[in-house]
Amino acid sequence: MGRDSWYCVGLLTVLQPRVGTVSSLVDFVFDICRSESRDIAGRVALLLWQIWAARNDVIWNDAYHTSMSIERTTLDAWQQWQEVHKQPSPQVMQHGHNRAQGNNSVWERPNETWLKCNVDVAFHDRNHITSFACCVRDSHEQFIRAQTK
Repeated sequence: MGRDSWYCVGLLTVLQPRVGTVSSLVDFVFDICRSESRDIAGRVALLLWQIWAARNDVIWNDAYHTSMSIERTTLDAWQQWQEVHKQPSPQVMQHGHNRAQGNNSVWERPNETWLKCNVDVAFHDRNHITSFACCVRDSHEQFIRAQTK
């Protein structure tokens, strides 16, 4: 599913050459962030997130995803991120149609006894730095833990 998804999102030529050249996923991601454009690094981050979410869906819900469904959710998420941050981005072409949509995202509480982890990543092109932050809250919106890097 992973490599098929790379192909569907148009990242196969970016990701395939790195396979086997780095020792960990962290090195893999940071190499991409250091040497690729912000657009490519952002799409890679979202693709990895969608593959992770699909994997969790298999484990926890016995729900399977196709490469095409991962492609759709990745490209939709990328377009939403671009819209929220109002940054110009090349229009993502999917099956010959421009895809763009607005975002009305609002934080939602997790189910009772669950925790929710919100994550954000920033790519600083000029300094070749990638920043990461996450915040965990419970169903009562109480802060549990946060981390930045």
